[in-house]
This record gives sequence, C-alpha cells and structure tokens, in this order.
Amino acid sequence: MPDASDESMEEYGAEDLARRYKISIQQARRYIRRFGSDRAELDLLLAAANRTPRHRVEEIERTVSEVTFG
Repeated sequence: MPDASDESMEEYGAEDLARRYKISIQQARRYIRRFGSDRAELDLLLAAANRTPRHRVEEIERTVSEVTFG
C-alpha cells in the first residue's frame, strides 16, 4: 500500500510544476486545473509541447531580436 510520500511523488503541486518547468505559478495552476495533477501526464503534455525544463530557460535567455526574427 503506498504511503503519503509515494502519492506526492506521483502528483504535481502548482509550485513544483512551476519550478520544474520554469513557468509562472498561474500557468501551472491552469495546467493542473485543466489536465489534473498527475505527474506522468503533465510531463508528457509539457514534453509534447516542447516544454522541457531546459527549453524554458533557453527561451527566457533569448533576446528580443532573436524572438522577433527566429
């Protein structure tokens, strides 16, 4: 029988999701509200949208001209 620590590893809280994917807490709450808090499903969803933790950091570091002109 899983204990409480096992369950917390299987679900994201908004803070955990925001920290892992470098998104705002509001965006993390929207994902959880819309798709649920299952860790595996959210990881798949964000991976399908090319949202890996590294991707977000690289996106933030881009300059305005890089964003505008690709």
